Amino acid sequence: MHLTDYHIHSTCSFDAMNTMAEMAAAAYGRGIAEVCFTDHCDFGDQETMQIGPEVFEIPETQVRQFEEARRSAPEDMTLLLGLELGEANHDPERALKVYGIEGYDCIIGSLHNLLGMKDFYYLDYKSMDTCYGLYDRYLDELIEFASIPCFDVMGHIGFCLRYMSRQGFYAEITLERYGDKIDALLRALVAGGRKNPLLLAFPSVPILRRYRELGGEIVTVGSDAHTTRASGVGIAEGYELLRENGFRYVTAYRRHKPEFIKL
Repeated sequence: MHLTDYHIHSTCSFDAMNTMAEMAAAAYGRGIAEVCFTDHCDFGDQETMQIGPEVFEIPETQVRQFEEARRSAPEDMTLLLGLELGEANHDPERALKVYGIEGYDCIIGSLHNLLGMKDFYYLDYKSMDTCYGLYDRYLDELIEFASIPCFDVMGHIGFCLRYMSRQGFYAEITLERYGDKIDALLRALVAGGRKNPLLLAFPSVPILRRYRELGGEIVTVGSDAHTTRASGVGIAEGYELLRENGFRYVTAYRRHKPEFIKL
């Protein structure tokens, strides 16, 4: 089975611990045949790798690490270069320029913070009502994000649950509460040629199934690993989850063009 990890970080990201070469080696040891590195580029957060506003090219740190990783990788392992582009809806013009940079294979569109607010990681979740209110704004911004042709796959829909649950609030984005907004988002992704990736439980299984019902077929699988301990973890389980929910293929990318791998 050709296992692919299409969401993985290196020390090119401010919050990761290992180099691309180390992450690739760890993934290969877990049976991963193909890795696309997707380091952070979040608008408005100077901690993350920034591109623009004047120079739009692949940062030298990425180029250097990627070349080193390719030199040390096994011959039967495929390494690709991507990006996790955060908060593109906060600066669409800049986002489109980033997407136009030559050399990237796959760009994930992610939303880590709402306009004018801190990253969800740093927020104080005081109640379930607080969580649900943030989700309303989060989905509105994702729908806005989906209209901008600056990404290939949309990342971890509902990932805020990671941080809400740590503070004791298990608030999920459910179809019962947010069905209209979820449908609007998924329809925009399907109609616009953007894809909804499976990153383990993000999106949740009900949202994944709804995506399939609405005609969504293209899905990537990624670990969102920031250390070698997580590199490639859960990919095989992600493939099985796709099969269980009616998907026949997982998707890989070459210069933003999807290729289909039979599950």
